[in-house]
Amino acid sequence: MRAGGNQEGSVRLPRPDEAWSDASAFNDIYRSEAPALVRFLRSKLKSQCDAEDLAHEALVRFLRAADQTQIQTPQAYLRRIATNLLIDRAERAATKVSDRSVELADARELAAPDDQHRDLVGREELDHFNEVLRKLKPRTLKIFLLSRVEGYTYKQIARKLGMTVWGVKWHMLRAIEHVDRHRGER
Repeated sequence: MRAGGNQEGSVRLPRPDEAWSDASAFNDIYRSEAPALVRFLRSKLKSQCDAEDLAHEALVRFLRAADQTQIQTPQAYLRRIATNLLIDRAERAATKVSDRSVELADARELAAPDDQHRDLVGREELDHFNEVLRKLKPRTLKIFLLSRVEGYTYKQIARKLGMTVWGVKWHMLRAIEHVDRHRGER
């Protein structure tokens, strides 16, 4: 939005004591303010179409408010409306996401009905990988489990086991190579 005076050929917003509600005022305001408003919204939304829609909505709300209120700083007021629309949009999106998400404990109830074949395949796969992991050297297995199951970083594992980070990486490389080598077996 323009901060200073008019540029040649651009249309100015009416002063606070002028009429806002006629169609020509809307067209003038739209032509003069919409491009900057769309750019502002586009930088926040990453969608040209959504930015144009919100800019239009902001201008309509601006004109409704201007009919009933004397607005001292029209560009700032218009920017505030646009910002509030962005906030409302973000809150609606967050509500939609939270409405669609479920607690982990509730997810069991949403799972598909028991599928004996899937359960059997899953148990066989788990048994296979347990057997593969049992073939690792005890220290390598411990490091692998601390990393992949417990979520420790290599630095934390090194500190916990009194070894270097390089040593932890070496053991992890051996474990990953071993698992990869035996992945297709069964």
